[in-house]
Amino acid sequence: MLVADAEVDDTLVAAFAARGAEVRVVGDGALALLEAGRLAPSVVLVGANLPVVDGIGVVRALRAMRGRGEVTILFGLGPDDLAQAADGLEAGASACVAKPYLVAEVLALAGLPADGLGTAPGASALGGPRPAARLGGSAAEADPEVLRVGAVSLDIGAHQVRVDGVPVAVPPREFRLLRVLLERAGRVVPRESLLELVWGTSQMDSNTLAVHVRRLRRRLGDTAETPWSIESVRGVGYRYRVPVS
Repeated sequence: MLVADAEVDDTLVAAFAARGAEVRVVGDGALALLEAGRLAPSVVLVGANLPVVDGIGVVRALRAMRGRGEVTILFGLGPDDLAQAADGLEAGASACVAKPYLVAEVLALAGLPADGLGTAPGASALGGPRPAARLGGSAAEADPEVLRVGAVSLDIGAHQVRVDGVPVAVPPREFRLLRVLLERAGRVVPRESLLELVWGTSQMDSNTLAVHVRRLRRRLGDTAETPWSIESVRGVGYRYRVPVS
């Protein structure tokens, strides 16, 4: 893991090291890019306000590096940086994460286990009950770990999304967003609820949600001309469409 943020807490670095990750911390954007080229990290945590090369510039350069398309890039935002969220996502960040960093959140976004974060039996980690069966399936096919609506299936345990049986790469934040929408397929989910469930706060720029929805649609094969998956409900929120049999 590469951390490009001099303000990072030692607790976070220790948490990654305790899970077998090698961690390199740098304090400016230029050095971050040099280290990224040298180390080829699988996860990069980039603070928004970096000297020499700013956070958005680092994110954009990382995505442009040959062979770095699948790296997980977390864009760290302080209370005064929230306006940069949409720009960071457009530049190629996998997800935005609030500062001061919560160890459990960063670990989860990086795909590492966060000890002590288990949920109560039958409860979703995002809040609300788990569905008793796959949507569109029979009771005999019940599997609380798999959500299926039409051509799209989401396996919670395997953290995998398939469209018509073909695996699709979905970053952690978009995976959480898709999960919320599939769990409530056919119903409108207000923007404030989506922000609370996926980001943990409703006090965020609505453009952040719109950018994630747009990127998720593209991953699912949706298009602006023939949208079939996620429907925008003007002034309210979003709804995942249930196909008509």
